[in-house]
Amino acid sequence: MPKSVLGEARLQQKRKEILAHISLIEEMRRGSVTRQFLKIKLKGQKEPARVGPYALFTCKKNGRTVGRRLHDGEEIRRLEQQVQNFHTFQNLCRQLVEISEKICEERERKEKG
Repeated sequence: MPKSVLGEARLQQKRKEILAHISLIEEMRRGSVTRQFLKIKLKGQKEPARVGPYALFTCKKNGRTVGRRLHDGEEIRRLEQQVQNFHTFQNLCRQLVEISEKICEERERKEKG
């Protein structure tokens, strides 16, 4: 087989692998889960006390940042996983575009001879 056909076949295989990986992602959401500490002034103390951490989920909605405090450990883990899945999805989409561009370039090269 000519080298360009093998190159395109490898790229097509990589494209299929990326699409298969994307199809495995079930739950995702934009945003971030962070830990927040608060400074509270206590009676009889000069320096404020640092309390926390409190888990906080934030995301953009209608151009504004909204947040909510997370209390349940399972909810924190679930949201962290969903946010991580979104980052994985974004990365896979970038890879898919790059592979698709290379496939187009291979086909153009093949057409030109």
